[in-house]
Amino acid sequence: MYFYSHDGQKVLEAGEAPWNEPGAVHAARDVRVTWFVRRYKLLAAMEAQARRLGISLHYGKNVVEYGEDETQGFATTSAGDRYSADLIVAADGVGTKSHKHITGVAPLPSSSGFAVYRGVIPIERLQDISQASKDKIFCDSRPEFRIYLGPDMHMNLLTNPDSIIYILTHEDSGSAEEAWRSTVSGKSVLETLDTVPGWDPAVKEVIAQTPEDSVIDWKLLWRNPQPQWCSEGGRVLQLGDSAHTFLPTSGVGASQAMEDALSLATCLRLGGKEHLVQSVKAHVLLRFERVSILQRFGFANRQVLHKLDPFRLLDQPELMEMRHSRWIWAHDPIQYAKENYPMAVKAVTEGSAFENTNVPVGFRYTPWTIEEELDRERKGLKSQLRETGDWS
Repeated sequence: MYFYSHDGQKVLEAGEAPWNEPGAVHAARDVRVTWFVRRYKLLAAMEAQARRLGISLHYGKNVVEYGEDETQGFATTSAGDRYSADLIVAADGVGTKSHKHITGVAPLPSSSGFAVYRGVIPIERLQDISQASKDKIFCDSRPEFRIYLGPDMHMNLLTNPDSIIYILTHEDSGSAEEAWRSTVSGKSVLETLDTVPGWDPAVKEVIAQTPEDSVIDWKLLWRNPQPQWCSEGGRVLQLGDSAHTFLPTSGVGASQAMEDALSLATCLRLGGKEHLVQSVKAHVLLRFERVSILQRFGFANRQVLHKLDPFRLLDQPELMEMRHSRWIWAHDPIQYAKENYPMAVKAVTEGSAFENTNVPVGFRYTPWTIEEELDRERKGLKSQLRETGDWS
């Protein structure tokens, strides 16, 4: 991974991911994990595994209502289909309809003032760009993950053998939506880049090759952390973005959804069918604080990326605080659930004290709100997130 100024000068080489360094211990032992995973490849692998296990998949089903009784949860689609199970997991993203049943009201989204362009350019569309741009963008035989830093703007650019992917975080013009269907052209991306003079011509030439109307313009909305992920009866549970939305700058949204799934499966296995409800509530207790800290982590990272003078990194690389600390990538959610399940169950059934340890060592969790973070930012104050605990 490399950091560049927006005009194309390399200012910091982050190198290999720390979890791939010799001796690093993490949940995916003996597996080299890249900085970035293509969504479609990950989903294809997960789908193939589900089918291998005989799990039926039904596409095109829009769940509009959730409910439960003492023994089952229910999910009803817009077509009137009704599904029931011992536990219904609402893993249907930011637009989930499960809030009505779980909390009675959906968390109000607040505008962050920013949006992201997400674009993919097939490699064959780049054959005719200038040799100078090819030399600058494809300067390594291996795939690269670059972050370009500009005033109130940053771009992730990933080179792959078959494509280039870019994600540009920019000030929201009002046209973006929180939906994958909101698309624009590469021309719109270039116009946004031009609001900050001096962007690297090689980057602009590459983006000019984007297929027409293929760039997703995603509005970044804030939602305050909410600890109630499951219904009162414990038969409907939120997982992933439906429970906890992330900004892209956290870099851990997908991995936290997968940690949720591993934690939930472990708790359900340990508790058995007869103790399903307490297992669900124990799972939520084990997960909420860790996830809430990482939601705030995305906010703190965005502040670094948009306010830091990139040229200071040449002499002071430690100023780049946007790092994935050991407590994030070394965590094993299965082992953590196994070790803490009995104490978590006692906490949710008897009200006994419980303290999570899947957070930075020395960090004491305190509730926070988006409004507080935005107020500090308006005052020019740095996020306090990393002031306590071990973030190495």
